[in-house]
Amino acid sequence: MGIVELVEVDNHADIRFVCNNPATCQFFKVPSQSLTGQTFSELGIVSESLADVVKYYKISQQQSEPLSFEYEFIEGDTSYWLLVTLNYLRLGNEQQPQFSYLIRDISDRKQLELRRLEIERRNRELQLIEPIFEVILAGYWDWNLQENTEYLSPSFKKMFGYEDYELNNSPETWQCLMFPEDLPGTLEAIQNHIKSPGTVPFYREVRYRHKNGKPVWVICSGQVIEWDSEGRPLRMIGCHIDMTNQKEAELQLKRTNQEIKTFLDNAPILIGRLSPEGRYLNVNPTFAQTLGTSPDEIIGCSLADFLPEETVRLFRQRLQTVQKTMQSLIIEDSLYFEGQEQFFETILFPVVQEQELISIWAIGTDVTIKKQQEIQLKQSEERYRRIIETTLEGVWYLDAQGRTELVNEQMAQMLGYSISEMLGKSLLDFTSSDKQPEIEQKLKERQAGVCEQHLFKFQHRDGSDVWVIVSTTPIHNPQGEYEGSIGLLTNITKMVQMQEALKLSELQLEGILNSSLDGIMAFRSVRNSQGDIVDFEYLLANTSACELIKKTLQDLVGHRLLEVMPGHREDGLFDYYVDVVESGKPGTREFYYNYDGLDCWFENIAVKLGDGFAVTFRDVTAMKHYQSTLEQTNQELELRLNDLRERHTEMLTLSQIGDFLQACVTVVEACQVVATLMQPLFPQCSGGIFLLNSSGHHLENIASWGDVLYSQPNFDIKDCWGLRRGRVHEVGDQQDGLRCRHILPLPEDTKTCCIPLIAQGETLGLLYLTAHPAQVFPANKTQLARTVAEQLGLAIANLNLRTILEQQSIRDALTGLYNRRHFEDRLQQELERSSRTHSPLSLIMLDIDHFKTFNDTYGHDAGDYVLQSVSHYLKASLRLCDIVCRYGGEELVIIVPDTSEEVAREMAEGLRQAIAALSLSYEQQLLGQVTASFGVASCPKRGASRLALVKAADGALYRAKHQGRNQVVSGDELAQS
Repeated sequence: MGIVELVEVDNHADIRFVCNNPATCQFFKVPSQSLTGQTFSELGIVSESLADVVKYYKISQQQSEPLSFEYEFIEGDTSYWLLVTLNYLRLGNEQQPQFSYLIRDISDRKQLELRRLEIERRNRELQLIEPIFEVILAGYWDWNLQENTEYLSPSFKKMFGYEDYELNNSPETWQCLMFPEDLPGTLEAIQNHIKSPGTVPFYREVRYRHKNGKPVWVICSGQVIEWDSEGRPLRMIGCHIDMTNQKEAELQLKRTNQEIKTFLDNAPILIGRLSPEGRYLNVNPTFAQTLGTSPDEIIGCSLADFLPEETVRLFRQRLQTVQKTMQSLIIEDSLYFEGQEQFFETILFPVVQEQELISIWAIGTDVTIKKQQEIQLKQSEERYRRIIETTLEGVWYLDAQGRTELVNEQMAQMLGYSISEMLGKSLLDFTSSDKQPEIEQKLKERQAGVCEQHLFKFQHRDGSDVWVIVSTTPIHNPQGEYEGSIGLLTNITKMVQMQEALKLSELQLEGILNSSLDGIMAFRSVRNSQGDIVDFEYLLANTSACELIKKTLQDLVGHRLLEVMPGHREDGLFDYYVDVVESGKPGTREFYYNYDGLDCWFENIAVKLGDGFAVTFRDVTAMKHYQSTLEQTNQELELRLNDLRERHTEMLTLSQIGDFLQACVTVVEACQVVATLMQPLFPQCSGGIFLLNSSGHHLENIASWGDVLYSQPNFDIKDCWGLRRGRVHEVGDQQDGLRCRHILPLPEDTKTCCIPLIAQGETLGLLYLTAHPAQVFPANKTQLARTVAEQLGLAIANLNLRTILEQQSIRDALTGLYNRRHFEDRLQQELERSSRTHSPLSLIMLDIDHFKTFNDTYGHDAGDYVLQSVSHYLKASLRLCDIVCRYGGEELVIIVPDTSEEVAREMAEGLRQAIAALSLSYEQQLLGQVTASFGVASCPKRGASRLALVKAADGALYRAKHQGRNQVVSGDELAQS
């Protein structure tokens, strides 16, 4: 402190010391009392700083009152903050204005203030950034590298399932959450970024462990933003962005692409993708096999390279239609492959991106067998399939007059009748009279061919209402005449009753709320000597409030809250009321109070009232109970709806299985179809289909699905309890001793189910399933598996019957050889193949000599035995490619592909000698020598047509018999004669 005066030196203002205390000399680091007469300029104060200081002196002189200002004084690398107080005194002897001064060092206080401002600035940044990170599912972090302390934002912790208070703000927190295998690389990346400095970015994809144990994929990035004077990092900030969904989507995309490829490679239907110009971009193996080539040879080609021009022209027209309409197109065509007409049902649908056609998918299904099925068989199978599909719900079949022709047990029980009581009755007999017009209208719609699903109310036998969802389908014969309709009825009476009860519950709750009276109370704050609120005093309470807390008005007014109801301290309500008074913000709270003789739920609203508060509250215990009941009812309803959806999905899959089984031509194909479609019916299950071999005692695995079969692929029929008992055999963990011997070791909590495949009383095989865990295979899944087994068993029986009938149609009953009709078909096929491949084809005709003598001498049974013996010898002696047929009577014929006439004659001569060497006896009677005459002809030497070749061989045979029998005559010999 001291006195200074304002002077003019060299045309600029300066400050000169008049007197001063020792502290001033110490501050300017000069000897005591040596400042008198010296100016600021002489002490080294720069002109810019001096001008700022002089400005304050002039203001103090003008205002003639004390003036304070802060001044930053820099000495070397050290900065000092000074608080200067000036007071104008008078004019000196030289008429220079004089001032008293008082200087205080406020450097410490200023540093604290600057640090506070910096903290406030960072907090404001965080307040702005935090909501943004909440929206983008990201977390923010701020790391003090010198002190090794770190701020982790609430959104950072929430990303891993934690509340803000659950995790400490420190680097150790995120290092513990990160996967151990990802941590070293992350720390190394941070060090590389710090050492660069800042030129190597810090950016990594790492995994953290969520609170629930699941991995969380995170994009982690950061940047050092503060360095000290020596280049050491001080502060590093960054963010974490949750990319788990993106990672899971990438994995799901890979799985989906693999599933699509697997489907295309194994689909039994024809699938191809074409460019807009009609060239194939991709085809599946089935498509290539149908065209008799490989997928690689088809890609890049068009149909014109494989099919006739007329077929290609029609296909191109359809492609143009798809390109023009950008709509899917379903077509049915017939094509010829190797002389055989085949029918295909094809779907063309465009792939459009940004209104531009990218490609066209073509999916074709071979429906040839379906086209050739007999009408009566189709009607019978269709009706049976519809009944099987709906056996899990009520089934009702009405004839053309609306009378009941068939119902299942579920339908009869639904209405309280027996099946016999319902048969022959009209639909009107099971409804109230007011439903008659609606029923008549529905029957007319069925006759018109309308299929629909609608809600309907029937009448139970006891007079109660039965609500159902009806799905009906009309049935017409091949001539289009209406024969009746079949309906699937789902009982939803309980669901309707629950909905009505729910509405009634809501009305009751509304009435209670409208008639309730709220409790109202007012309180005054009770404070201690430090001004803290320690209690509240009741000022008033209405009647409803007294009734709600079971106190009289005298018990409340004038008394303290915590004395009357100390439970407020335990439940945190007291602190809540204190916050309302101190902050002035109203509060709303719902809480459960189980103190002071009360056991209730309350809802209250508290607002500040002077130095206290007012509260309005109500008893919401009843409403809480209603909400709980409503939630439970909704959950039960949702479970029922989910069950109905699952049933519907199962019905669709069963329908799909039925469609594919009708189109199958072999038993193996039928088993593979069922195995493919079992996975959506029985998720998390695996299994297989086993068929009995020809011995009838051993089973072989034909098809399987799921991860692991858990069964021997081949086993004896005695190894399965289900086959031995002829019924479903289901075993869980608690019955391990009853498991079948063909089952391999299983994981814990696994259920197995063996279902025999039986049709028309005959055991055909086994449907085997394993479920892990066991709860994924409840009781209703067992019934569903039984339904699939029944469908598959019937399909296998039909296919076996079809195979037997086909063999009977082309085989001769006596000899087992192919008959004449099959001979003519195969000879035509071999002639066409010979023409295409330019290979020889020969025909051998033979006739057993003196066959009538055998019949007359030994009887017709002996003659049949001779014919059978010769036929069996021919089948056993010839090549697999040679075809032996019975042409008629004792005359046989052999088709010999890829064989010249000379080689065929040698074959015939060998057969002639072998037949003549046969020694046959019948019923212990030795028969005479058997001989045969042979005629040989070949194509194209003797003609390219079937008739010409047969005529040539027959002529040669005739010549052999005419020349004395038991000899071979070829076409060459016949021509030479």
